[in-house]
Amino acid sequence: MKLGRLRERPRLRLRTAGWSLRRRAVVGFAALGLAFVGLIAALVLSLVDFVQKGNEVVYRWQPAAAASQDLLADLVNQETGVRGFAISGKQEFLQPFEQYSAKQRADTARLHQLLDPYPVLRTNLQTFTAIATAWQDTTAVPLISLVNAHNPSALRLLDDPVSKAHFDLVRKSAATLMDSVDAVTRAALADRKGGITGLVAALATSAAVIVLFGLAVWRGLYRWVLVPVETLAAQTREVAEGANRRAIRPSGPPELVDLGTDVETMRRRIVDELARIERAGDDLARSNADLAQFAYVASHDLSEPLRKVANFCQLLERQYGDQLDDTARSYIAFAVDGAKRMQTLIADLLRLSRVGRSTEGFVAVDLNVVMDRVRENLADQIAATGGGVGVSELPTVSGDPLLLASLLENLVGNALKYRSEQPPLIVVTSAPDRAHRAWTFAVRDNGIGIDARHAERVFAIFQRLHVREQYPGTGIGLALCRRIVEFHGGRIWLDTAPGPGATFRFTLPEGPVP
Repeated sequence: MKLGRLRERPRLRLRTAGWSLRRRAVVGFAALGLAFVGLIAALVLSLVDFVQKGNEVVYRWQPAAAASQDLLADLVNQETGVRGFAISGKQEFLQPFEQYSAKQRADTARLHQLLDPYPVLRTNLQTFTAIATAWQDTTAVPLISLVNAHNPSALRLLDDPVSKAHFDLVRKSAATLMDSVDAVTRAALADRKGGITGLVAALATSAAVIVLFGLAVWRGLYRWVLVPVETLAAQTREVAEGANRRAIRPSGPPELVDLGTDVETMRRRIVDELARIERAGDDLARSNADLAQFAYVASHDLSEPLRKVANFCQLLERQYGDQLDDTARSYIAFAVDGAKRMQTLIADLLRLSRVGRSTEGFVAVDLNVVMDRVRENLADQIAATGGGVGVSELPTVSGDPLLLASLLENLVGNALKYRSEQPPLIVVTSAPDRAHRAWTFAVRDNGIGIDARHAERVFAIFQRLHVREQYPGTGIGLALCRRIVEFHGGRIWLDTAPGPGATFRFTLPEGPVP
């Protein structure tokens, strides 16, 4: 019974509680996706915050600190220019006052752009601007007017304690503005460092999550896939190595449990089928033994009556020959010929049935020695037909020497039998077939040949292409040749290439045949 025709059995179901491998994978990767989205969002926010804080420091507070320092320098340079002009009276000393007054206005406008969003800083800037303007209006401009008028009181105004106190107030308001801007700048730098720390923390968290996820994936694969698969593979390997009674016990996720269940079902079916095959093999072995015994007994029991028929017919002809007419003698001849042909047929059938059972094992066989024996056995036929048998150098193969001798003797004998009007010329050659690790042999003759339509028919038992009166025989010879060649692990065929005569080819393995 074939495995495909076994009666269906219900599949074993050992499904364990828990999530399937697909569900675990989907949930795990979904969780990973959400975690990655969160991490990427945190990284983007941290990076944006870091860039904003950096831009705030670079493009607002550092320029503001520099501009606040420049304001004080502008006022100091104006005061120096006014003092030099008052002492020397020369107009070139008045140039710094005019130059730094313009620069003061530009620096003040720049600071207003930077500091106006911040009320405290805006107030400090406005205070400084008011005090600086008051100094210019009450001290610097009147002093310049007095010097231009050559008024001697200009020097007294220059050294007036009120004027000096007024300019000291300018210095203090500038220092207040610079200190407040510096404090904010330091706070912004500290905040920027905090942004760097947050960005690094986000990166470290991302790396840690990736590492942890990788470890979780490896752990999950190892526990849910690798261990169950290796366990199932080890159990299956034990069964494949011969322990087919060993039950498969699957484990792991439901998919692998189902797979193991299917393997267990298949194992049980195979075990049942092997048991059936073993029983059938035992029955077949007993049947073959019975058939072999029957063939031997049948051939012996059938041959004995035939020998008696032939012997008594011949005895009848010898003793009563003078009393028999020609018709009676022909009848006796027919009976004797039929008995002898029946004996030959029984012997050939017995030989065919014994191929593969009577051998004691394969040995190294030198086919050159076998061909010498074949030529000796067929020497009378070769001499009677005036033919010849040519043999090239033949290899040594593994096989049964008696069966190989019978193979070559049948092929050469057929070539002698089915000869044409010319004396038969038979050539036996061999060639290596490296691709199939075998030897290919050819037995070629110049006889009547065989039609390509009968290339397979000639190897069938009892198949004859000619009537018995033309060519005697039982029709078993080529069937016996095919049985011998296949028993040795080769094949035999008729070469259907056009040409005179017939060519039979067969192969034999190079190495030992099991």
